Amino acid sequence: MINKTLKIVLIALFWFLLMLIQTSFISIFTDFNFIVLLIVIINLIENPESNFGLLSAFLAGIFLDFNTTYYFGIFTLGLVLFSLTAKIVLLKFLKIPYVSFIPKI
Repeated sequence: MINKTLKIVLIALFWFLLMLIQTSFISIFTDFNFIVLLIVIINLIENPESNFGLLSAFLAGIFLDFNTTYYFGIFTLGLVLFSLTAKIVLLKFLKIPYVSFIPKI
């Protein structure tokens, strides 16, 4: 098992590289935000007791806020609120089996 500090650093590096790729190459062809789509997918397919989606939403929101001209914190707040709402709904109301073939980080 990876210790928590290394896990956070690896997740931050992943979101930073993904944000760089999106703003450098993908934004030439489309205005669609693939980082937000990936956060939605991660939160819907992970184990609801895990905090990987919440941490990913926070880090991706911070990196998106650094790169936009909107007020700082809009993407972070929106992604974290979505992640918390998805966790509450999946834990309390829906019993969707999470994807178990994805290795736990």
